[in-house]
Amino acid sequence: MIIAEQIYAIVKGLPEEQANEVLSFAEFILAKHLMTHQSAKTLDTPVAWKELVDSLAGAWEDDFPSLEEIRTASGY
Repeated sequence: MIIAEQIYAIVKGLPEEQANEVLSFAEFILAKHLMTHQSAKTLDTPVAWKELVDSLAGAWEDDFPSLEEIRTASGY
């Protein structure tokens, strides 16, 4: 069994919240790998604002309350 299959076998049995943690960790490892393997030329290349925002969209989704949670906490 390859590693991806082993990970899948474990994750598919987890509750959704824990499976999401595994996904977040895998995305973190991927981002870390990409950051450490970028060339200096790539780092010096400016990125369009929209491209940067799109690449970060949802990155901190689990760290902030939803609009509904804010409204509920505020009594609205």
